[in-house]
Amino acid sequence: MSRAIYWFRHIRTNQVLATLEKSVLARPALLKGQIPVSLRPSTIRPDHWTPLVVAHGFASEKAQADAFTLATQPGHPLAPLSAAQHAAYRLLPGPQKRLADMDMVERQVAQLARALMYLDAKQSAAVPADHKVRLFWEDRVWIRRVELAGLKWPEWVEHRPLELKRGNIMLNPELRAAA
Repeated sequence: MSRAIYWFRHIRTNQVLATLEKSVLARPALLKGQIPVSLRPSTIRPDHWTPLVVAHGFASEKAQADAFTLATQPGHPLAPLSAAQHAAYRLLPGPQKRLADMDMVERQVAQLARALMYLDAKQSAAVPADHKVRLFWEDRVWIRRVELAGLKWPEWVEHRPLELKRGNIMLNPELRAAA
């Protein structure tokens, strides 16, 4: 078993699920713990979920579990909503407000960055001593957006592109060998 954490993004709603498995279908109970009941899709179709980011290279299973626990907490946006944005959100009709609530990508990416910064500050066992944790990104624009929001990636984190085939099959050799 690889020591990786996978975040999957729903292609229609931008909801995010995190798992220790390479497939969303491996543990259907994940949906219950990470997405509120009112926002949950009725079925999990594997073709509707695409990898968002993969964190690979944790030194031990405990390090992986610590990072997973922190990174899967409900997150906050990279920057707080302005008064105008908050007022516009309050005026949205119910269905549009629900769609806005479903968009979890920015919150989960921000939570991932904050979790790694916390592990770095606490000198946790999750911080590798002799190698780097690699983050494989579907869309590398999130790296820069995190930095523009004032958050910093720890020194032991390395960013790489996530190579996908048909939108959801990972082609990176490091990830294929780890499965």
